[in-house]
Amino acid sequence: MSRVIPIRKILSLARAGNPARAWVLFQSSGWDARTDDPKALTLKGRLLKDQAKAADGAERVRLYRLAAEAYAAAAELERDSYPLINAAALALLGGKPERARALAQETLALLDEDAEQGENAYWRAATRAEALLLLGDETEARAALAAGIAQLPQAWEDHAATIGQFELILAEQGGDAAWLDRHRPPPSLYFSGIIGLDEADPTIQQDIEAIVEREKPGFGFGALAAGADILIAEALHRAGAELHIILPYPVDRFRELSVAPFGDHWGLRFDALVEAASTLDVLTELPDEEERSLAVAVELADLVAMGQCIRNAGVLKSRPKALTITGMDDAPRRQHLVWADTGHDQYAISVARKADHHSITELSDAETREIAWLLWADGLDGDALSKMPEAAREFQTAGDAHYRISTNVAELLTTSRSLLLHNADSRISLLIDIMDPQKPVASLLEQASDMAGASGGGAVMADQKSAMVLMLQSGERAIEEIGELQTAYGSLPLWSIA
Repeated sequence: MSRVIPIRKILSLARAGNPARAWVLFQSSGWDARTDDPKALTLKGRLLKDQAKAADGAERVRLYRLAAEAYAAAAELERDSYPLINAAALALLGGKPERARALAQETLALLDEDAEQGENAYWRAATRAEALLLLGDETEARAALAAGIAQLPQAWEDHAATIGQFELILAEQGGDAAWLDRHRPPPSLYFSGIIGLDEADPTIQQDIEAIVEREKPGFGFGALAAGADILIAEALHRAGAELHIILPYPVDRFRELSVAPFGDHWGLRFDALVEAASTLDVLTELPDEEERSLAVAVELADLVAMGQCIRNAGVLKSRPKALTITGMDDAPRRQHLVWADTGHDQYAISVARKADHHSITELSDAETREIAWLLWADGLDGDALSKMPEAAREFQTAGDAHYRISTNVAELLTTSRSLLLHNADSRISLLIDIMDPQKPVASLLEQASDMAGASGGGAVMADQKSAMVLMLQSGERAIEEIGELQTAYGSLPLWSIA
């Protein structure tokens, strides 16, 4: 008899971007046959909707129709506006416009009868707006959506989900979705730049302010070194944007290395911005390694900040952008080339460097560590690697597990997919860090093993910084946070790469 997987775990797997495996587990656990459980029917609708989005033509329409039926059955068992409005929207996408209208009318009636429907005031208004849109009353739909957003103006993720749903509906109706742009969450901005600039030069501040005013970012991602970082962060803060700070060292150590040496006034401004930040992430070092050189530590933190920016914009269905301040005639830093490769907008302000200032991020000749990726695979059967002879030669063993270190993450992702295709139960993790590729520290291997052990199969596990850097890779890939992993070194956010 098959083991019954709880609905919440199957839902987590679907949210982590692995709907195919979620569907297999949903069926093998017997949930597909349950017609008396509204939670099972709601999840069934969600999984069928995911399948429909990945399909084309008649198959897409068929799957949308089945998803609508599942949601409608859930709403019959438990009067709830969430499955009901989903049933209405998916009926439209499934080629049943009259059914969609009937379910939309039913949704409006339920909202009028029960003032507690919906998770919060925003969702009540958004559900009403969606029902009105399905009924062809775009004027009232616009008003209802605007009213909902006004009640929770910073519920950005909720707004983004609604906009995505409305875009599908309007496309099916042949309508113009341009009016949704005014409700779209603001852009996210990755910021960076040099320390050795003349902060007294008014044109620098004017140029920063002009870009912030023009682009109107709502979220800023970067570090807080003296100079460009702090100037841009202050401009963002004055404009009301959220600050999300990513530091390569603990706060006091970063302040000591990258802020204090350049004047007490920078320290005071740094402290104020740390206090104002919405989030502050520190890329902690492993317990058995020496302090990382500033050059590689800053580069890794920059990559993580870029990934966070892209991730935030993706979740909010808005746009990621970058702003950097460079010295005149400076060669592009590798991080800026990485951003350019993403194809997202990037703005640069070129300034004169102070004559007495030299870069603090030049790499020492004595540094043997570099930013690299570690792919860890456990639970491989005997001939898994034999089917990939070229890749197999690069693997090393650690007990019963295998691992490979490379700077080519695209190649490691291809290898991980091949391993999972051969054996879906393989437990695999992928993490980026600063390491000596010839002698990775024991705690790094232990962390990779712990993460792989948390896998239920079918996806690659990663920590948060690795997941964020993977956001910079091109291609369709689902990257989702799925929980926390307790390790010997503390709690570790766990992400799934599918």
